[in-house]
Amino acid sequence: MGVISISVPDSLLRRVDEIYESLGFSGRSEFFREAARRMLEYFESLKGGGYRIFVIAILSDHSVHHASDRRILDVIHEYQPIMKAFYHQLLGDGLCINVAVLEAQWPQLSRILGDLRSIRGVVDVQVIGFTLRS
Repeated sequence: MGVISISVPDSLLRRVDEIYESLGFSGRSEFFREAARRMLEYFESLKGGGYRIFVIAILSDHSVHHASDRRILDVIHEYQPIMKAFYHQLLGDGLCINVAVLEAQWPQLSRILGDLRSIRGVVDVQVIGFTLRS
């Protein structure tokens, strides 16, 4: 079995330590292996064949980087041909939520997710995929 070292924020590690035993995991490593398996299964399910509708939610924090939403818009405009809708909402305390709806195949979605996750100030990116009727 391979060994990797990962860095996680102290707040996340405290949360893992508070819960892993109650979920039946024998330790942190087992918890993180299961989390990785579930993440891989989730993204494999998104790959599907053909075009699908995807909803991407992007949470950004202006206190981390004031231009994060500008960069998010740059990415959205770059992929404009496959965008169906885009929504931006101020949440307060420097937080914004951006929601993009697009029709794409997995390779396009994968690139967009990578572009969005690389933006400084993006706190989280979530995606839901819907299969189009045949």
